Amino acid sequence: MSFRMLVNLYNLKNNLRLKPSELRRLQEKKLRAIISYAYENVSFYHNKFRSSGLGPSDIKAVEDLVKVPLTTKSEIQATPLREMIARDVDVNKCLQNKTSGSTGIPTVTIVGKRTVESMKAIWLRAFMENGLRVFDKRVTICEPHNIPKKKSRVQLLGIMQRDCISVFDPVEEIWAKIAKEKPDIIESYPSSLAILANFCRENNYSQKFRLAFTQAELLDTETRRLISSTFDSELFDYYGSAEFSLMAWECREHAGYHISADDMVFEFLNDGKVVAEGERGEIICTGLSNYEMPLIRYQMNDVGVPVQDLCSCGTTLPLMKMIDGRSDDFLRSAEGRVIPPSVFFPYPFESTEGIKQWRVVQERKDKIRIQLVIGNQFLNNEQVWRKAQGKIRELFGKGMQVEFQIVEEIPRNASGKLRKIISLCK
Repeated sequence: MSFRMLVNLYNLKNNLRLKPSELRRLQEKKLRAIISYAYENVSFYHNKFRSSGLGPSDIKAVEDLVKVPLTTKSEIQATPLREMIARDVDVNKCLQNKTSGSTGIPTVTIVGKRTVESMKAIWLRAFMENGLRVFDKRVTICEPHNIPKKKSRVQLLGIMQRDCISVFDPVEEIWAKIAKEKPDIIESYPSSLAILANFCRENNYSQKFRLAFTQAELLDTETRRLISSTFDSELFDYYGSAEFSLMAWECREHAGYHISADDMVFEFLNDGKVVAEGERGEIICTGLSNYEMPLIRYQMNDVGVPVQDLCSCGTTLPLMKMIDGRSDDFLRSAEGRVIPPSVFFPYPFESTEGIKQWRVVQERKDKIRIQLVIGNQFLNNEQVWRKAQGKIRELFGKGMQVEFQIVEEIPRNASGKLRKIISLCK
């Protein structure tokens, strides 16, 4: 941990208690700076602004961002990398981040050393706000690509210790390593911690963690309850991305997700228009720190709900009440009604007893397949299936074909994530 990163962390922690008007001024100052820089130094945005008849002086406040066309993943994938990054940036001295590619093709973003330190400081701020201590031992179950090759000098001194385990390791090996290390904190995808929790319950293994952190997947209520109760831990969920790092996070009040508004601008849109408080909208993000590869009005393909009220924890960062999931993970009834993924689990089952993993796939407009990994406790009889099918048809329409598929395992994508809701119906 460098001195610059410590200074960055100090300033970021001070931002948590700024008055909303002060936070807004800081955000818009950073916004004007990144807009001007991108216009002058990044071919992609210079051309995008010019083709829309815009210049940097046209964007003075957050409300002015609607003038700027959205930036999509497909645009970035189709644009030569040299046109996406600022001139004079040496790519060889930067870190390349790749998205998980859950939509088919991974997206590459470039971050320099200072940007990396800023991203780490933002994560550390959230962890420390939620109880991370300097001498805590933390275990992270993650994709192998994210496992550091060696410990930092600070970690060798016993500070901010973090051991990583591959998410693709057998659950028996993961458990053995955790039982040996006895960490204070565990961190992973919700699905990974749910698998570990079920393994511990089946084998009567006991392990307590003071804190548990989840990220990268939709966290449903039942999975949260399973992890928290099995490990006797308070669980905090984080919303991040490869493009922007940590974007929003839960605090001890669990009243929503605090948006990192001092590092980015969130917009919530429906049909291109800003939604009102409490309404669901697609998340559009503008980063304020990455000058190597700025991303302005970037379409996240995620959905959230903005909240106007401040959190009782004392942090003045704005809240997003919930994260429903990716916009392309929303299902549709035969009549075209949008069904959010949050309706599932335990729905359509009255009880989740014995359900280890699940996935809902809408294969076409009139067909849904629900995949289940079940244990011995699951009540497997014709009445259960018939009742569950009836509930799905009540929600999606009587013409919906509903199939249940018992499987040994639900495969993960290349990054180790498990998508619980997949819509193949466009």
